[in-house]
Parts: sequence; structure tokens; C-alpha cells
Amino acid sequence: MRCSTGIPTLDEILGKGLILGENVVWEYETGTFIHEFLQNFMRQGIVKKNQVIYLDFIYPPQALLLFLEPLIKSLPKGWEEHLLVLDCFSESGGRGELIFTDFYDKAPSWIRKVPMSRDVERFHHFFGRIEREFVGDGTRLVINSLTAMEIIWGQDGARSFFGHICPALYAYKTLAYWTINRKAHSQEFLAAIEHTTQVVIELDKLDNQRSLCVKKAGGRYDSETYKPHNYTVDGLDIKIEK
Repeated sequence: MRCSTGIPTLDEILGKGLILGENVVWEYETGTFIHEFLQNFMRQGIVKKNQVIYLDFIYPPQALLLFLEPLIKSLPKGWEEHLLVLDCFSESGGRGELIFTDFYDKAPSWIRKVPMSRDVERFHHFFGRIEREFVGDGTRLVINSLTAMEIIWGQDGARSFFGHICPALYAYKTLAYWTINRKAHSQEFLAAIEHTTQVVIELDKLDNQRSLCVKKAGGRYDSETYKPHNYTVDGLDIKIEK
């Protein structure tokens, strides 16, 4: 079964979209508008009434609300039923500071703090509960980011978590986006991640020109799929040149 990324031209490049079960690793550089690709993917899932789960290790909850504002403004009525945002920063990078935890006194119901995100083993158990309660055919997950995970848990912890969860999400027939800042990691780490996942998409920036290139995509044999494509971004509107 093929599913849309939320960006029609990207669907064409990938041979009519994503295959149910695929994990997509986005290797990005700063300034390539990675968040707009994530939000198009999330919006597509919510419009189709799929469960969308967004896990963030980078931003405190106050920044998450600002980050998600353009997406929320574009969503149809009743979107709250299909979106779950998990704040993995407050108890890890934020170290449980009151400025972050107090936010939840008046937080909307669709955003929740993960209490055990500093420890990879405890987080792994927590994620197992999320899988059992929310994950099923067509569920969309965004995990932002493998780079932050490595900072918090170390290279072995991040690599082990990805190595376990990526195949599990494939078996659950979900669609998952994982982000990674390519320049922040060793080639060995990147190679291990690329070997495990089903799809790898690279975002590059040279001067004011941005380009997208599919590095890996299982089952796509058209050479056009793997050619670089320039793209422009205006809000959530992404135009990819063919």
C-alpha cells in the first residue's frame, strides 16, 4: 500500500509515495527547512484521520507550541483527536527544570511530558507502552531527533534504540520519520542507521540553493528516484523541481 508524504512531487520521486511500514531517515543540514517536511507528513496523516505521534528531544514545550503553530492552523476541525505530542526534552536536556514542568499545569491535552527520557532503557520501556496503546496500521510517527538522542544517551544508546524500534515499526505497518543532523555524526554511525532503515533522504544547502536526494528507497528501481532535486519552501508549501 502506498501512502502520501503530504508533498505530491516527493510522492512522484518515491514512486507514488511511501510503502506502509517504511522508516524514513532524513539526513539534513542546517537551513534546509526540515521541519516543513515533517509538518507536511503530519498534516497528511491527520487529514486522513490516522494517529500521528510526534516525539521531540530538542525543543522545550514552550518552543514546541510555536513550532507546531503553522501546522495546527492548517488542520481541519477535530485534529486534536489524531495528534499526540510527546515532550522528551523537559526531563532529559531540560533536566526537569520547573520552567518546563510547570508548563503542564495549563498544557493542552494533546501534548504530554515523558518522565523517563534521560535513560535509554526506561525510555525504551515507555515507548513499548506507546506502541501497545497508540500504534497500528497507518500510524505516523516523527522522532526528532537521532542527533539529540546521541547527545543524551551516547552513540551506543541511540544506535541500539534505533536498531530495535525501526524493525518493530516496520512490523506494525506504521510510517515513521527520523531526523538526523548529518554533520554531527561519524560515518560509522550514519552507515549503521542507513543500513537498518528502509528509506534515506538527504537535504543539502549550498549558498541559497537547497536540494533533496533520495539515497536509499527499497523497491524503487527507477534511476530518476535517486537524482538530486532542487526545492523551495514558502511556509508549508514545498516545491520540488523534477
